Amino acid sequence: MRTTFLLGAFIASTAAAPAALPPSAKTTLSDHLLEVNAQWRAQDPRSFDAQGTISFANEADRIARHLHMVRERLTARSADGLSAEQLGNRLFLLTKLDAYADRGLFPQNHVLPYRNPVFIDPHGTACAVGQLIIESGHRDLAERISSEMNLAYVLDMPSSPLWPEIAAWANEHGFTAEELAWIQPAYGPNLPWAPLGGGTNGTVRVMKKLNNGDVLLAGDFTEAGGTPANGVAIWNGTGYTALGAGVQGIVNSVVEFNGEIYLGGAEFPGFNDLAKWDGAYWTFSMVFQGKYPLINALHVHNNTLYAAGAMSGFAGNTDFVQRMDGSTWSAVGSAFDAPVHALATHNGTLIAGGAFTSIQTPSLPPPVLHVAELEGNEWGQHGDGLDATVRTLLDVNGTLYAGGDLYANIALAFGLARIEQGGATWEHLLPNHVSYMPAGAGPTWIGSLADHNGEIYFGGNFSIAPLLGTYGNNLGLFHGEGDSVEALILLDQQVNCVAIQDQHLLIGGAFQAAYPYAAMLDLTTGIAGAGRLDFTLAPNPTTDMLRMTRGDMDTERMSITITDVSGRVITTPLQRSAENITIDVRSLPAGCYQVRLDAGGTVSAQRFVKQ
Repeated sequence: MRTTFLLGAFIASTAAAPAALPPSAKTTLSDHLLEVNAQWRAQDPRSFDAQGTISFANEADRIARHLHMVRERLTARSADGLSAEQLGNRLFLLTKLDAYADRGLFPQNHVLPYRNPVFIDPHGTACAVGQLIIESGHRDLAERISSEMNLAYVLDMPSSPLWPEIAAWANEHGFTAEELAWIQPAYGPNLPWAPLGGGTNGTVRVMKKLNNGDVLLAGDFTEAGGTPANGVAIWNGTGYTALGAGVQGIVNSVVEFNGEIYLGGAEFPGFNDLAKWDGAYWTFSMVFQGKYPLINALHVHNNTLYAAGAMSGFAGNTDFVQRMDGSTWSAVGSAFDAPVHALATHNGTLIAGGAFTSIQTPSLPPPVLHVAELEGNEWGQHGDGLDATVRTLLDVNGTLYAGGDLYANIALAFGLARIEQGGATWEHLLPNHVSYMPAGAGPTWIGSLADHNGEIYFGGNFSIAPLLGTYGNNLGLFHGEGDSVEALILLDQQVNCVAIQDQHLLIGGAFQAAYPYAAMLDLTTGIAGAGRLDFTLAPNPTTDMLRMTRGDMDTERMSITITDVSGRVITTPLQRSAENITIDVRSLPAGCYQVRLDAGGTVSAQRFVKQ
């Protein structure tokens, strides 16, 4: 009899990285198989490149192809060392593996923003190895593996108390650990990110949706999607085109004004800070005179173009806002004591945000804490101000959002805030972010905002590490209530800009490992927008009973899943009524948990604390 679970020394393939290869990519079959399971390199290292390039309609088709090919190779392997009973069990389950692959229903990775195994997902769908265990009549073992090691690779399981039982099952059914690891796919995150048209070959600094629906990208690149483009490119939804000869320099902002495109920044040709595209040619001019002309932000307010920037001289920088009057520029109000990073229109008023805390006036200036409004021809504080640098502003249907620093040195700062039209007080939207958005080694900030279906997407340089839910960094989604945020991706560098084009979320930045400097997400899949389920949990924290309430609640048709911080599914009594669902948590250990609600495929989740 062959010993089927002699592991010896092995290297577990558990490196977590964002999926770099979407199923639609035209590349070799080898590349696609290795994307699903790196064990192909060890189990069948021959190349399939001679078959040419291939693409798949979706991820399910690619996983099914992987499973069918593994089944073929395992069936053809020598049966030396197996008893007749072991061989019979093995062949029976390999037949079941083919049927499982044909069904095309695989677990969903709702937890991690990178490719990873999921033994049994919250919808009850088992992975291939889990399904084989279930088909063999050992559902209880599969469910215990899911409870204790739901996100583990097979070759990471020996440290579990369940290992002897898993090993005994494998031996009985004629499989080695390495063979089960080869069967076990890793599943991509539930959000279908892809490079934006192949990406660029350098950092993307700004994105702007133009009036015709195209999106302009500007940054430190010379190619976009393989098309030569000197620092500026247009994305039309399917491909890139260059915008004339392009622009060399540092681009910080872009606007459309009177049918022309303006870029603001620094180090443009002729040492200028403003570039204008008239539809045929680029021209350059200087708005902020001095040794280093600099524009941080451009904005059109009341059909007038405004620029925020700095005039530099031997005495230092003067930070202020200017207005274009015909062919000349004139200062607007007094100068600020620190840079202005953003401009916006709110309630008919011009708003400025930045690092400033006052304006420079002959008399003792009043405080103007990081956000200012233009009152006549002078600046005053907007609302009660904010406690750290403002880097971006966005007005959404009369509500003004501000994004900025999450920490001021080591002190907690606002990060994301909003103020209603006519309001006097800013609402801090991440009041407890110290618990899930930790301070980094350098500045931690939100620097770009976009609105879609009433929810706010925000990009910058930060991590989101909730006790429950998805870990990610540099891009998040704010759902409307305090601290209700969701990580959307895991990136190696910061996000500089966020834009919405039709039903797609576009991001640009310094990231490059999986998505070269620009990426896109189809918002019609993966993220519940208007169909999101809103429900309340009370009391929260709780010691005994937790009531879940939702308007128009058809409790009998709703699926409820409770998980702990490790993603393990928790079983606890539920009592349903027409008005609410009562969850008995008295037997649960103290800690944080997540309630996941699924109503006909529309899913939402909230956290609660058991004390």
